[in-house]
Amino acid sequence: MPLRLRLSLSLWLPLVLACGDDSPANDGSASQGDASSSTSTPAETTIAGETTTSAPTTTGVDSTTGDTEGGFSVPQLGNTFTVIGTAADGLDAPRDLAFSPGAPEQLWTFNMLIHGTVIYIDPGTEQQTSEVRVDAYGQHFMAYVSSAAFGDNGSFASCQESRDEWNVGPQDPDDFMGPSLWPADLEIFAVIGQAFPPEGGVEGSHLDMLHQSPWCMGIAHDVDNVYWAFDGMNDDIVRYDFVEGHGPGGGDHSDGIIWRYADTTVTRVANVPGHMEIDHETGMLYVADTGAGRIMRLDTASGTNTGSLPGDWDGATYEGVEGADYQAVVEGLSEPSGLALHEGRLFVSEHGSGDVIALELDGTEIERMSTPADRIMGITIGPAGDLWYVDAGANEVVRVDP
Repeated sequence: MPLRLRLSLSLWLPLVLACGDDSPANDGSASQGDASSSTSTPAETTIAGETTTSAPTTTGVDSTTGDTEGGFSVPQLGNTFTVIGTAADGLDAPRDLAFSPGAPEQLWTFNMLIHGTVIYIDPGTEQQTSEVRVDAYGQHFMAYVSSAAFGDNGSFASCQESRDEWNVGPQDPDDFMGPSLWPADLEIFAVIGQAFPPEGGVEGSHLDMLHQSPWCMGIAHDVDNVYWAFDGMNDDIVRYDFVEGHGPGGGDHSDGIIWRYADTTVTRVANVPGHMEIDHETGMLYVADTGAGRIMRLDTASGTNTGSLPGDWDGATYEGVEGADYQAVVEGLSEPSGLALHEGRLFVSEHGSGDVIALELDGTEIERMSTPADRIMGITIGPAGDLWYVDAGANEVVRVDP
């Protein structure tokens, strides 16, 4: 069985101690306007003029007892782990991944230490290619990115585990930080507005940003430009409506609508995202409350608006909500991180154990699968119905096969 090379986690885990900040340290691997691409079959990758082997690698583990010959009754679980992407493609602490709804042949990964993305086209096929895309202003608008979620309107939003350590240059953290809205169009994302320093006030390709959630650990799309965020500094859930957005590189955030759900406690674990998923049929928001070892469920139709809150950064509508229906679905987990909803089941990755768990929506465990991951984080269900995950410790994208 081929060996899988893993990068030492000590390269990126140290925390910034200055000013009491425990954001992930910048190890110098991020660069402004960085963009490189590779074109490959799964067996060979070309990067910056150099050709290196990057063959998909399979690893098998013992299965749990199940009802099928492969050992699992849940088809997304399996015994074979095929490595689709590696550090050779530019992966650098990937913490989330998602297939683009408007272009399902695109698999986007979100990488903490480059403040940006590595995008795979036709992943896992002989036609596979990959490209590193980092916006010139990613150190603010995608700083230490923890998570991302695609909308159904050609946009996506990212959350940043940051206190704003960079804003057109290094600075002392000022907590001017929150989720960013981006175009999913590859002719715009990290292409428009890349002049540095900014020309005409245009800062990169982001479409909007709101600033009430430093250390943002997870994000989920609701409808239009509405997203839900895991606020790791204030330990609660926040609803962000970007409304129209200001266009690539703009700065007018005043039409935003922000609702803070003050009694929805979540617990941040530094360097471990707490991902979120919304069930669009029921309006239930599922949250990986990482530090408390539980999955929470918020009824997004519940709660009472309590009026304006102080501390608005953006000239936006900033209000509180209390009394929402918020309850634990399952407890006793080992640092739950990744979440995926598929066909009435909830899939959870445990950062603490490396397992992926399939649950009924009431929290009943169906099956559990062990993975070889060093530090499993985000998970997603692909267009073919299979499960994919990112391993931030090994810098890998992995597909689970039977």
